[in-house]
Amino acid sequence: MKRNLWICLLVFSLALNLGGLAALGYLRLQGHGEAMTGQGPLPSPPQEIWRTLNLETEQRRVLESLLPEHRRRVRDLRAELALKRFELFEMIKEGAAAWPGIQEKVKEVSALQGKLEEEVLRFSLDFQEHLKPEQRAAFITFVERRLPNLQGGKGRRSPRWEKGKGAGAPQAGGPCDRSQIH
Repeated sequence: MKRNLWICLLVFSLALNLGGLAALGYLRLQGHGEAMTGQGPLPSPPQEIWRTLNLETEQRRVLESLLPEHRRRVRDLRAELALKRFELFEMIKEGAAAWPGIQEKVKEVSALQGKLEEEVLRFSLDFQEHLKPEQRAAFITFVERRLPNLQGGKGRRSPRWEKGKGAGAPQAGGPCDRSQIH
């Protein structure tokens, strides 16, 4: 009985480690390595949105003055978040024995993600204070188009789930048809 439990824990731990490594590798290959480490180049001023909003020179100057502090806060939060995620990953390697610590670390990661979201929203509200009503409406529309899951859910379904695409339901006479088995 104890032996089976240890084997199950070992298999679970191995699967968890492999899953974590696979996720990290996948993110690296997809070019999200900077987000994981909190490093990488800072984005240039949001030229696309500024063209969309047709900002005046004075508005642009004021908004450019808001960017450095916002970027510093986001960079610091991302670096701290990356560190906490690394610590969490190290705890996951320890296995089930580290569960209470893992729970606490997950709470820390969630809190930092919340702080990052709050910083982005704070900047967005500060940004909007310097816009005219028509510019603010254009800004809201711009942001709406950039957020794929604004209405919740998982966004647009993959084409393979559309009618007539993908494997679909098994057909009679196909490999899943048990009526032909004697």
